[in-house]
This record gives sequence, structure tokens and C-alpha cells, in this order.
Amino acid sequence: MRVILFLLFFWGISLGISAQSPSLVDSARGAKPLLKPSFLKDSQMNLMLNTSFTSDTDGNGFQKLYGKMNYLKWEMKGTFCEDFFYHYRQSMTKDALRGEADRVSVSVDYANIGWNVTPKFSLVAGKQLLALGGYEFWVSGYKVQEFSEFNDLMNNYGTGITFVYRPDAVQSISLQVVGSKTGSDDETFLYGLPRDIKPSKFPLLATLNWERYCMNRELNLRYSVSAGQQAGKTVLFYFTSGHVFRRNNWLAYWDVNMSFEGVDHKGLISSLPVFGEGTSPVTAQNAVYFTTIANVDYRVSDFWNVYVKSGYELGGVTSGNACFRRGTYFHEWQIQACVEYYPKRDLDLKFYAHCLYKNRNLTTLSASLGGKDTWLQRVALGVVYAIPVF
Repeated sequence: MRVILFLLFFWGISLGISAQSPSLVDSARGAKPLLKPSFLKDSQMNLMLNTSFTSDTDGNGFQKLYGKMNYLKWEMKGTFCEDFFYHYRQSMTKDALRGEADRVSVSVDYANIGWNVTPKFSLVAGKQLLALGGYEFWVSGYKVQEFSEFNDLMNNYGTGITFVYRPDAVQSISLQVVGSKTGSDDETFLYGLPRDIKPSKFPLLATLNWERYCMNRELNLRYSVSAGQQAGKTVLFYFTSGHVFRRNNWLAYWDVNMSFEGVDHKGLISSLPVFGEGTSPVTAQNAVYFTTIANVDYRVSDFWNVYVKSGYELGGVTSGNACFRRGTYFHEWQIQACVEYYPKRDLDLKFYAHCLYKNRNLTTLSASLGGKDTWLQRVALGVVYAIPVF
């Protein structure tokens, strides 16, 4: 019965949206709000920012020193009517990725509403984070200064529904179905769809996620598998996993991620060839990416934290197509080191000094297409603050 009520509830919301009601008021009762403030519980609003002075050096020498607003976001979240909750977050600094044509909807990370149907079962509908594994993917951006290529080039959010089942206090199982794109198929890929592939009719991504805490909650395991249609008969498959260990002042995690992309969604392989005059670039097919990330944090005191992070990534093609032959196209290594200072114990405010070195080594397959090895050295001094507005 509760599930039926839930479906009717969201059906009613969709009708209200389609009718384009100017506001949530009842004119017959003197323009009184339909959602009364007395129903709201534990509501909060936060403003989050990350800004830095950054210096970049690469194979061509020193590039520039610049001030950068890495992100500026605001969010509202809370509960109402005891069993319902909501989350809204908008990023004022997010650039649209390939496939994200609607700039307004792209800037919205979260716009969802949920229902705790029972203590063990809940539902979330609306725009939300993909239910992938891997600590770097799902942890707050407050904790990550530089993401791996794998996570940085993904469309991390989708509109759909998630079912969550918690059989006990230490584990949960989630099933999520969301739209995989916010733009057209041609806009999604670096050089559009290859000529022999038709646009997608079912651009959906389904994810099954399992999470468990072990060893008195010192060890957190998070695994997921995802599959969806990209375009024509091509499919997208993800396997992502995270292993997080916390004890006293230590935090360590190890992520292992892999994706199989019928059409190169991340675009790293498609961007490698150097096309001459009179030739047209083409999006690669049958791309595969692998990433592993290791990180160790140590909280020296209430005011100081340090961490070291490393990552290895590779990209290849599983079956030849166009100018791309089967094989591995690049290996990429990176190392990061960061020192963080927290001036107040009760504030989400920190100053940081962060260093990154990244080296991408191309294989003979890439060299035959004109690609060249690249490296980047980046140093950043910045501040991160999550401001509790109320």
C-alpha cells in the first residue's frame, strides 16, 4: 500500500510540473502555502566554495599562474512530514560536458525527493548522483582537490529513481535507473556519433550497488556494476569499487574502476590522433578504460591533515575501427601530495597547499597516429569553506 501511495505521490508532482503552476499556493484559501513550514524538519542551507592560486608547468615549460574559482555551490536539504526528505544543489561554476546541452539543468547536481517507506526500504526520485562505487567518486568534493581522469570526465549525475534496501545496520543494496545523457547523441561524443551508428532510443543507465561496513565500521566496502545503451546497439558498462579503511587518525582508500564504452564517451582515445588537412576526426568505438587509485590521509592534529595520493590509468580499444587498431593507447601515472590547515575545530574551513604531477605515456599505436607524450606539474594554494547559512 505504501508503494502505491508513493507512486501516486510522484505522479501528482509530475502533473503539477506539467501544468506549470506559478507557485505552491492555494488561491481558494487566500494564497496560503500548501507546504506549511511546520512540516519541515532539520532543514539546512549551505554555501560551498573552493578557490586557489594555481601554477601550471608542462612539456612546453611554465604556462601560467592564475587565480581560479574551482567551484562555488549552494545546497538545501532536509526532511519533512517525518518520512520524506529532499536535496537540492546547484553549481555556479560547472562547465557543460559533452552531451550536456541544457546549461541550466547541467548546473543542478541534485534536485530530488525521497521517501523512507520503511526503516529498511527507501526511494529517491529526481536528479541525483550515480550510485557508483569508489571512494573518490562519491565522497564530497571538499575532500578531493584533483580527480582521476576516469571520474573527472564522467557525467556524474542523472535524473531517475533509486531503490535502497538495508537488510541490516551495516549494509545496503541499491538499484538505480537514470537517464544517461542530457543532450543529443551527437553532442555527447567528442566528434559526434560514428556514421554507422544510429541515435539512441533508450539512453538509460541501470546500476546495482552493494555497500557494507566491516571490522566495527573501520572498513567500508562499496561495489557497483552499471550497464546502459549509448547509441544504436552500443552499450556502456561500468565496474567501480571502493575500499575505505579508517582507524584513529588514519584514513586510506583504494579504488579500482573499469569502463567498456561502445562509443568512446570519455573522449581520451578519440583525442589522440593528429588529423591532417582534408581528413575528418572521428569518435573511437569499443573503448576500454581502467583506473586504480590509492590514497593515505593522516590527521596530525585537530588543525593539520596531510595526504599522499597516487593513480594509474590506461585506455585502449578492444576491436579495431576507423583509424583505431586493437590495443592499448596510453598509460597515465599521477602523484599528489597535500597539506591542509583547519584554523577552527567547529568550522568546515581549511587552507591547503597541493602538488600534482601527471605523466601520460603513449604507446606505439598512438605514436603511429601522431600522438605525443604529455606531462603536467601543478601547484595550488587555496581555501575551501562550507558555509552553514542556516
